[in-house]
Amino acid sequence: MVPGQADHEAEVKMRLGGVFHAARALWAIGCPYTLAYLAPSYLDDQIQHYAKHHGATCVSKVGSIVGCPNVMLVREATEAGPQGYEYLLRDEHNADVDIEALTSALQEQNCSDVLVFPGGFDLRAALGAVASTSARVYLDANFSDPAFDQLSPLGRPLDVFILSTSSPLFLDHWGGDVSTFCRDVVGNYATSALLKENRGGSRFFPSSDASKLTRVPAQVQQIVHSVGVGDCYDAVFAHMRHKVSDRAALCFASLIAAEYASTTFPDDFKTAVQGVLSISSEEIETMRGVQLPWEDRPSYQIYMAAPDFDFVDTRPFDQLVRCLKYHNFSPRCPVREHGQIGKDADPSERQATHLADMRLLRQSQMLVAVMLYDDPGTLIEIGLAHERGIPVIVYDPYHRAENLMLTELPELVTSDLDEIIARVFTLAAEAPA
Repeated sequence: MVPGQADHEAEVKMRLGGVFHAARALWAIGCPYTLAYLAPSYLDDQIQHYAKHHGATCVSKVGSIVGCPNVMLVREATEAGPQGYEYLLRDEHNADVDIEALTSALQEQNCSDVLVFPGGFDLRAALGAVASTSARVYLDANFSDPAFDQLSPLGRPLDVFILSTSSPLFLDHWGGDVSTFCRDVVGNYATSALLKENRGGSRFFPSSDASKLTRVPAQVQQIVHSVGVGDCYDAVFAHMRHKVSDRAALCFASLIAAEYASTTFPDDFKTAVQGVLSISSEEIETMRGVQLPWEDRPSYQIYMAAPDFDFVDTRPFDQLVRCLKYHNFSPRCPVREHGQIGKDADPSERQATHLADMRLLRQSQMLVAVMLYDDPGTLIEIGLAHERGIPVIVYDPYHRAENLMLTELPELVTSDLDEIIARVFTLAAEAPA
């Protein structure tokens, strides 16, 4: 039996989200913090109790959520693909901020750092309250689209503007261009910027010169959930900067965020964090991980071997293709690119399509096979790729892989979509430039 398993099975967890992801991270690393929250009134007692149990020195309600139970639906918990966050009643959600309560909480606590997660409330008014402090201000705009004039009430640049490559703001406002993002944000709206790149690591830009950056790898391990992992990363980074260099702080944040993603049990998380904190700052800076910049991924060609014909249920294949595109890889689908060849096709057409498929396979750096059924063409492509030294991964959603050669030849055979995505990142990062 796994230690503590019986207790886990009996435990009923309160799944408070939102700012509590960052709060649990601060509790786990032993950082005193003040929690300012907005929530429906029926949650107040539970929030107060839970926050104080998890290390909050002060808990202040600074607004209410009305018109909607503050319940978030999550389509993809591990972020193998788009997470699909959506409020239960969608646009009925409305936040009413009590600026007087927020100002009072900030002035009484004399906080060194303020971490803001905008979205659904009056950001201008909130930053106007923060302006009365001398705290360093971190703003994570991952799931909001703040007009930049909303930042002006702060009266000074943000200390760190935080964004993820999975954010619609990064993709829509900056077109997924890292250099444009850096030039636009740093020096104009913030002193520095932090770009989190999911399983590909992160980059910290201390100036608008994109060459003067700090790169930190991701620590990829089994993911139980991805919800709030970025919030955990932010909180740890903000605190650890007071103790170690920015690079070391980012490394601690990366490793602790990975631990957060590996469990939904706070006590287990805290135990793991104590082990991470025992690592010296010098040692943690040398830890290896996965580092694969967003803009480098499209050049990594992935040959998708599967019988994705029009008479087959291709939903597992389609889902995997969407996941790879979400992470900015280039899945190449020979059937869809070169056409579906029927039994009655003439020999020249069959030969031309075969040669096009083989040319695409030679140009690819990886083969990902999807076992929709025991398709001979897919099995042959797996063997050809292996013989040519091309890494092979097999996604087996229906648990069909039983043959010895099929189970032992690939780098990985799994029915777990998250495992597929994690191994793609690892192999791509290890590939020769």
